[in-house]
Amino acid sequence: MAYESWDTATRAALRIYDPFSYRPALYERIVPISLSEALPLAERYPVIWRRDLHGDPELVVLRGLDAKAEIPGARAQSRLALPLLLQAFPFRFRDTARGTEIGVDQSAPMREGDAGSYIHDPQGNLLPGAEMKLGALEAFQADADTRLRLTAAVFRHGLIEPVVLPDEIVAKYDLPDFFVVLPFPDDALIFEDIPYEHWPLTARFLAAQRMSLYTMGRLIAAAEGTAA
Repeated sequence: MAYESWDTATRAALRIYDPFSYRPALYERIVPISLSEALPLAERYPVIWRRDLHGDPELVVLRGLDAKAEIPGARAQSRLALPLLLQAFPFRFRDTARGTEIGVDQSAPMREGDAGSYIHDPQGNLLPGAEMKLGALEAFQADADTRLRLTAAVFRHGLIEPVVLPDEIVAKYDLPDFFVVLPFPDDALIFEDIPYEHWPLTARFLAAQRMSLYTMGRLIAAAEGTAA
């Protein structure tokens, strides 16, 4: 995806569109997420870690198995059912792992008939659509420190286990290794580096992640065209 700085993008008469006008909302199968959105997403998708291009663990949601197929049921979802980074698209971070420097992706909408809207009004104020997208990026970044602390703790102390999938499914869909927290981890090792005020968020996340694994069978069934 082609990244454009915020200053460059906003100097042009750039239009932005509803998230479902862009390809990622319908086809992006692995999307980084925040801790706070794990619980609602866990009802639909596995919430897991994978390693990014640098080999660092990254918390993601797995929305589908086939990278070339449309995400099952995506068109029937509301905008708020999307991961925050897809709600914000085409606004995005230059470096998602660090959440630094907001810019705009140059992707064109799939539906050219959409009118879209500008980012600013003639007075330079953000228009509602742009405000919503920026709000989604801010929400994603709000618990970044706790997310990084939790990730570091569970990997450092070996409190994770691999997500076991059939070998033929992994090979067919070229899936990376995925990881989750152990069913009964040592809470003291998890919470020792997390600020007390974020303990409830962390506990909710741990419960949501374990619950989300039950949705993996649904993804496999959808990809293979079988009944779940």
